[in-house]
Amino acid sequence: MIRKNPDLAEAIRRTAYFLWEQDGSKSGHALDYWLRAKEMHQRHMAYDRWLAEGTPVDRSEAHWNAAAGQIDEN
Repeated sequence: MIRKNPDLAEAIRRTAYFLWEQDGSKSGHALDYWLRAKEMHQRHMAYDRWLAEGTPVDRSEAHWNAAAGQIDEN
């Protein structure tokens, strides 16, 4: 659970809720929606880092891992 960055946690919650609504508000799948939302935000964060660094070919995995660490440590 994200504790240190409440804005990121709220963004993930809002995205998960949006996905849940778009999928017909099915009950019993809250974790699935949260994990999908978390991955979406991680992907966006990694992409932003990659772009900021000038789109180097060999750094995409490093940015993915850095984004994961940023989400998981918060």
